[in-house]
Amino acid sequence: MKKIFLMSLTVLLMFSMVGCEDFLNQPPYDDFTDAEYWKNEDQARTFMYGFYTSIFSGYGSGSSHGPFLMGQTSNDDFASDVEQQDLTPLVVPESDGSWSFTNIRKANYVLENIDRIDENEATKNHWRGVARFFRACYYSNLVFRYGDVPWYDRVPALSDNDYLYKDRDPRAFVDSCIIADFQYAMDSVRANDGNLQVNKYVVAAMASRLLLREGTFLKYHDLDKSMAEQCLIVAKNAAEMVMSSGKYSIAPSYKNLFVSEDLGGNPEIIMYRQYEDGLLAHSTLAYSFTEAQGGLSKSLADAFVASDGLPVYSKDANWVAKTADAFFADRDPRLTMCVRDHYCVKGESLTPFSYALSGLAWNKFMDDSRASETNPTWAKEKNTTDAPCLRYAEVLLNYAEAAYELHLLTGSSFSNEDLNKSINLIRARADVNLPPLEVVGDKPAIAGVAFDDPKRLQIEQNANGGETSAILWEIRRERRVELCMEGFRLNDLKRWCKLDYMWTGCNPDIRYGAYIRAIDYQNKAKEIVLAGTISPTANDTVTNEGYILRNTLGQRNRPIKRNYINPIPSGQITLYKSKGYTLSQNTEWGW
Repeated sequence: MKKIFLMSLTVLLMFSMVGCEDFLNQPPYDDFTDAEYWKNEDQARTFMYGFYTSIFSGYGSGSSHGPFLMGQTSNDDFASDVEQQDLTPLVVPESDGSWSFTNIRKANYVLENIDRIDENEATKNHWRGVARFFRACYYSNLVFRYGDVPWYDRVPALSDNDYLYKDRDPRAFVDSCIIADFQYAMDSVRANDGNLQVNKYVVAAMASRLLLREGTFLKYHDLDKSMAEQCLIVAKNAAEMVMSSGKYSIAPSYKNLFVSEDLGGNPEIIMYRQYEDGLLAHSTLAYSFTEAQGGLSKSLADAFVASDGLPVYSKDANWVAKTADAFFADRDPRLTMCVRDHYCVKGESLTPFSYALSGLAWNKFMDDSRASETNPTWAKEKNTTDAPCLRYAEVLLNYAEAAYELHLLTGSSFSNEDLNKSINLIRARADVNLPPLEVVGDKPAIAGVAFDDPKRLQIEQNANGGETSAILWEIRRERRVELCMEGFRLNDLKRWCKLDYMWTGCNPDIRYGAYIRAIDYQNKAKEIVLAGTISPTANDTVTNEGYILRNTLGQRNRPIKRNYINPIPSGQITLYKSKGYTLSQNTEWGW
């Protein structure tokens, strides 16, 4: 039976005392200050469990969900339905659950109390490193969401209003503090602290993720090239720490990473979340199996290369596969590990599965070969497959992208050696086995022959954010495909300044699904097809074949600067004002 870390009732009661209120509205000290508590590292470890699920949320719990699958459906991986007119609200909200410093206060509380445990200095440094790791993660998310934020590195006294109600610190300063926290944690946290515990490689993997995100955001939004470089250097070095450890490797099975009942011992897994029937469960299988889907977009499905390693449009810029058999033939095997290898059109007999409105149904998190089994753990809110929260493939992708971005920023070398120790290890996975990606001059290549995806040229000519080079396009493609539906895509588009990919004026393929022919469908399915689910011709009339059109109501407005940053909640600004202080608003949302 799988073991799950469950906090004792005492610790749960401790956390309930803090609650979800922001520390600005709560006393900074609770019963955690009991001198009898901080005696040994077992107590420190137990306290730290309260941080885990907020950073490593996995598939969520019950009917709620983490970042996987449903966490970021508003991006170009998913076929759009009724288009929003904008990507964010046009008004500043009074409150926002993400504007919270509660967990940062808890991390600072640990740092102020860890000297009290009766352990040696190395042990204390380990727990300081764990606390600083979590603080760096929380601050990374705050900065990415809001830009400038107040930096707190201690628990304030209730009377210290100048500290409690300080205005936002500059983003570059906060970034420097985040880097310092990650670096301290990488230097101080143990290499091995047991199963499902933060260790230095968990720290390094997360640092490679979050500092790559921040470095590229600073670069592509033209905010601070110097700090962007610092972030990217640490991101690359952190990835190399994991890569050189010898502890991890690419697992032979891509599919098993997402459908396994037990990820313990998988060589690719750096951190995962465990689930067990009767203790902790999720609903991701139910969403993939029994629920009707909006479906994936043509944009994502087309991103999977052909089996020869080349983009599907490289030989014919007008390539069209008119049947499912033709579409799925000779493709990157990950395509049919993420998307069902037949079109799931509404009205068609699909038992035991449900339909997808785009015709492209996801199955990345579902083992379809077992779908006919009677298994109560597959019911909604009873799914028990483990969730991969940090895996080695992502670290390799982080390395490749950081290395190439540093090449663009500083002129540092980038060669086939960089690809061979990163992306090409992923492409060589036993059940993927794609030809290695190469660099020939300033172009990507397969077997020494350079290529440039025609789709890149079509999309980039209408996209803001600067032109993406042919090599970078392929590095980003590998990331999109390998990590699809794992909750990265929307943040990736934001950090690259490429939300235009979600605008049909730039990327019309997000409106479309599978290419279908009415002649291939009968009865109700045929009626639905003929009723107008197929894309219109140039004369705007329904045809007997074409791409399923998911959105018939027009495109959303083109993204603007405020779509890349959130407003400071008005309630917080009002609170500061009531205390005689000022909390500044982001200029994009200025009143």
